[in-house]
Formats: sequence, C-alpha cells, structure tokens
Amino acid sequence: MQGIYHLYNMKKVIIILAGVLLLTFGLTFLPRFSHLRNFAVWGKHTIHDYQSHPVRKIARSDKPQPWPYDSLYNSGAIPDSLLSRIDGYDTHAFLVIRHGKLIYERYWDGYDSARLSGSFSAAKSIISLLIGIALDERKIASLEDPVSKYVPHFQTNGLAKVRLRDLLTMSSGTNYNESDKGYFSMNASAYYGDDLEYMVSMMEREEEPGVLWEYRSGDSQVLGLVVENVFGKSISELVAERFSGPMGAESDALWLMDGAGKHEKAFCCYNGIARDYARFGQLVLNKGLWGGKRIISESYLTEAVTPASYLKDPTEGNAPVDYYGYQYWLLRHKGTPVYAMNGLFGQYVYILPELDAVVVRLGESKWEKPVHHYQPENFVYLDAALALMAP
Repeated sequence: MQGIYHLYNMKKVIIILAGVLLLTFGLTFLPRFSHLRNFAVWGKHTIHDYQSHPVRKIARSDKPQPWPYDSLYNSGAIPDSLLSRIDGYDTHAFLVIRHGKLIYERYWDGYDSARLSGSFSAAKSIISLLIGIALDERKIASLEDPVSKYVPHFQTNGLAKVRLRDLLTMSSGTNYNESDKGYFSMNASAYYGDDLEYMVSMMEREEEPGVLWEYRSGDSQVLGLVVENVFGKSISELVAERFSGPMGAESDALWLMDGAGKHEKAFCCYNGIARDYARFGQLVLNKGLWGGKRIISESYLTEAVTPASYLKDPTEGNAPVDYYGYQYWLLRHKGTPVYAMNGLFGQYVYILPELDAVVVRLGESKWEKPVHHYQPENFVYLDAALALMAP
C-alpha cells in the first residue's frame, strides 16, 4: 500500500513538473520572453547568424559591376609588424580600394570574395543613408520633425520632444541602455525577440534629448521603423532597390529579421561580401553619386560626416562630441580624416576622402578598452592601408 502511495505522489510530482515546463515554454511565446526561446535555438551571436536567424534576401544587381583591378593590384605589401597584428585580431577580409580600383585584397581562415559576413552595427550607417534619401524625396519633411510623426509610440512615455536628428546622433535621451547585457534587457529583446516594435514600446524618456551623446542601438532601430513607415517597404527591399541594384552589387545579401520575421534588425545585421560592403564606402566617397547617377544628396552626406559637436560626451567630462555624426564614426588618423562604419567584432568600412580610398576589414576580433571611443585595432588597419598607399 505504501508503495502505491509513493507511486501516486511521484506521478503528481511528474505532472506538476510537466505543467511547469509547459507553462514556462508557453511564456516564451509572449513578447516579454520570446528572446529567451530564440536564444536557446539560435545560440550566441556571431558574424554568421544569417545561417540560423530569420533573414530577408537583398537581391544582387542584375548588372553586377565587379571592381576593376589596379595595375599594381596586390603588389604592395603590408609591413610584417602590422600584418602579424592584423592576423592576431582574427581578420577574415582586408580590402583597399583607391581611385575606384582594387589595390589590395586578402582573405584568411577559409574566407574568400564570395563569403557573406555579418555587419553588426556597421549597418547603422546604411539606415542613415536611407533616412537621407527619404529626406531628399520629401518623405521626411525635416530632421527637426518629432519622431512621433512617424512612430506612434513616441507620442507617449515622455518621448514627444525627441527629433529625428536626436536618433541620428545618438542623443535621444531614452532609457535604452547599450551596456546592459542582462537576460531581460532591451538589448536582449532587440537581438533575440520576436517583435522589434515591442522592444521599442519599452523605450521611455530618461533625460532631455539632444543634449548628451550616448550610444543606443535602440535609436537606430526606431530609425528603421521610420524608414519602413515613410517608404511603405521593407529595409531589405529598399537596400536592393536604392543601393544593390544601381551600385552593381555582385552578390545577394541578407538582413536578419526579428524572430517573427516582421522587421529587419535595423541597428545591425546586414550580411554581405567584402566587395559589396566597399560600395557603401565608395558612395560616400563619391558624395552620393554612382556612375553619374545621384543616389543621395551631397548635402545630407556632408551633414552625416560632420561631428555633432553641439552634443556633450558625459564619458569625457562633457567635452563636445567630435567623433560621431549621423550614424557614422569620425576621426583623424595621422592627419588624415576618416569616416567609418563600425560594427561589433571589428566590421569596418573606412572612407578616406583626401586619399580617394575605401578600406574594408571584416573579422572576429575581441573587445578591448577603447581609445576615445575607438577600438585600438582601428589604428592598425588604417596604418596598414596607409602603408599600401604610400608613394
């Protein structure tokens, strides 16, 4: 009799545990917890997440324009001291284009010119370009427009004063905390959640917008929603139509979607080949022209690569911001101005206007303590490029 009683209790425990597991699993289909389920399925973020996450295709050009080779293509050499450091940073691709021609191209670890690689935050600059086109075409009246005009949530939670310009310059003043790596952070919801609109709905005012610079991927995601709303098209459709097609992209690209496949992760997640990354840099270098066709206005690009110096940097004693424009990073290296698309693990597209050059570096480097908001590896890649272009 006692054995039957124990079996009965064990059965009850099993039923309760099964019920708890089913309830827990069911909760992961709610927006608040969906990122936990997707993280379990997709795993830790890498530059190859296009292999596991939902994606939307960006069609290559029906008239591809391969980069012409310079007469001295790959005849130059990166000094051994720099090359060893580039290799040590786990670099996969390094390209230098000057005067519109490939002068240097090298791949590591089984990569080649046909392999896709994730951009992480380098994609933010692409979103900026789409905002510029929307402004050119009067789909957006002004960067002074309140975001609430295009994204309804910004009519609430004290966000009514946030302007499009504030999103572009990372000065929205919202509660999105880039450094919060917790399981229930907005970062986690943004990258692994089912619905990016739900993540945006968690944003609220924390400080006055347009005053302090603070890097927030949430700002870029809201810009992505603005782009979708004003064009009535997906980001991937727009990138194919406005960039890949006219700029002669050689390969199909992919953009990661949220878990339900509703929205592109606008704050990151373009996936392309190194040669096609370079086209975005060349477009900026060409001041918005491609093959004589105007893709984006020169006036917008000039603003985009001008520091938002009216903003204060709280991490450096409220000094004026001299390193960020409209989703582009800005610096001077050895007297040379550089505009940059920057992404996690070292995804970089550098534009060097005075040298008429574009440099692409893709790879999997680890985070180091930044120097004035820049990972130290940046200066290694720029030194290598300068060495290749030396007379």
